[in-house]
Amino acid sequence: MISGEAFWVWLQHGLGSGSSKVRRILSGCSGLEEFWKSGPQFWRILGIFTNRELGALEQFTPEDAQGIIEQSQQLGHRVLTPDSEGYPRCLWEIHNPPCALYVKGELPLVDEQPAIAMVGTRDATLSGRKIAFSLSYQLAQAGAIVISGGARGIDTAAHKGALQAQGKTVCVLGCGLEYPYLMENAQLRQCIAESGALVSEYPLKTPGSKVAFPIRNRIISGLSSGIVVVEAAAKSGSLITADLALEQGRDVFAVPCGIDNPVSGGVNNLIKNGAVPVSSAAEILEPYLHRFPQMRQLSGRADSGALFSVVPERSPQKKKSIPLSPMNSDKPKLVHGEASDDAALVDSFLTGEALHLSVLGEKTDLSPQRLLAALTELELLGRARALGGGRYLAQ
Repeated sequence: MISGEAFWVWLQHGLGSGSSKVRRILSGCSGLEEFWKSGPQFWRILGIFTNRELGALEQFTPEDAQGIIEQSQQLGHRVLTPDSEGYPRCLWEIHNPPCALYVKGELPLVDEQPAIAMVGTRDATLSGRKIAFSLSYQLAQAGAIVISGGARGIDTAAHKGALQAQGKTVCVLGCGLEYPYLMENAQLRQCIAESGALVSEYPLKTPGSKVAFPIRNRIISGLSSGIVVVEAAAKSGSLITADLALEQGRDVFAVPCGIDNPVSGGVNNLIKNGAVPVSSAAEILEPYLHRFPQMRQLSGRADSGALFSVVPERSPQKKKSIPLSPMNSDKPKLVHGEASDDAALVDSFLTGEALHLSVLGEKTDLSPQRLLAALTELELLGRARALGGGRYLAQ
């Protein structure tokens, strides 16, 4: 039996990602099933399709699309279409909404909570990664959903900051959810799926491409109330996302950069052209207080980093004692209060010998989510270094 979602998957396959023809198609028929049944001759008469699109619509059928849906469901992925409960209203309202979203995890309610996209360069400086991590931590702690693209640099720091705050984060990929993209971040993506969602408009093992990633940027901005750019060169994919956000009526914020920063050009140009300069999570969230009345302002001044909260306070966690290994006796100790308890615990086991995440997990008894966040904190403090392949050592 062919589901209603299958006709959306069929149409997306035929038109390709990023097409703006969906509404024109729907304006001439009562639904996609009727459009399918009208047949190739009618499609040609409409005069809006290229030869490539016409060929794809004929060769790939709703039955084929149903097979993709069933395969995705077997892997634990959900397929959302504009007819599905849970498809974001804010995304359907953009000029070229995706016909289908493949979701691993639980897509947060971006229509009901402030969702902030954080984007920036893959070649981020240590300062840029610290800023992205800190802002995302504060945003997530305040109840905002943090959205990014799962790439190295600013994206990774943003996702990890939200995870450290035990908040919700969404990673929008430019490839299929089952494609082996940036495998050094595979554990991070798994953690994201457990606390938020991985999202793609590409089926299963579809590889990424230079074209696919810019096209997916409209989804990053479309899911968001506003976007924050942290470090971007004069020519950067992050600027594409900023442009798309403006076209979609989203707010664009930028963290000012020093002119000696090699990845400052794009950010500073955004500010010159009207992007709002920000230095705290409170400044980012302030414009959305009227849209999300459930938010409450915490004590403190906005200019000193006051936050706004929509989540209940969590019960304090029992602190763990930090065992000191004889191998670490010569390593400079962390100053009290310099790092979180989790980071201090992980730091006590790091030496000059590389340890895999699985080993550190066994030694510390931390969940993968907390372990990754702690390691990121130590990286930003200059106490840990990632070697790739999930291995870390003391810096």
